[in-house]
Amino acid sequence: MPSPRCSGVRDVQLEPLPRLEWSLATEVHPLVHEGRSPASLRTGWVHRAPEEQVLTLFRKLGRSGRPLPAPWWLTALDRGLLPSRAAGFAVEDELHAVLGDRAGWFFVPWVETGQSGYWEYGPSDRAPLIEPTTVVLTDEHPGWANAFAAHDGRRPVPVPVNGADGLLSALPWIESW
Repeated sequence: MPSPRCSGVRDVQLEPLPRLEWSLATEVHPLVHEGRSPASLRTGWVHRAPEEQVLTLFRKLGRSGRPLPAPWWLTALDRGLLPSRAAGFAVEDELHAVLGDRAGWFFVPWVETGQSGYWEYGPSDRAPLIEPTTVVLTDEHPGWANAFAAHDGRRPVPVPVNGADGLLSALPWIESW
């Protein structure tokens, strides 16, 4: 049966919405409610698709001028600071190996779309401080992690940590904040 045609209406052309396309690319599938490690969050398209395809889309959609929400490793990879996505995953796994079984530390998976999670130190969560000591992944330096002291809402200056080894040696100091 032929489809009806409306007279005077031009063919509709749909163009992708870059932010929507990127949101779908970074969305975790299936939704993770109880992520216990960075590895548990690696179910989105950006984690599984061919690395070159992910970089190409990131660069194409990133031309809009506004930064795209992206995992730290993707921005580092885009800038040539990491050799591969797998190297970024290895950094995440190494940090989690240091903190995952250490008393008082727990992984926080519920972050903004595209992010990799972070770790909080529970004993630092005390009044009048409203934010506990945290360790977050970053592409700001080649140590790939920053520590933030527990604070009252005014974000403190990040303390760069030099990977898993640097974190391990700095933990007595970080846990004393």
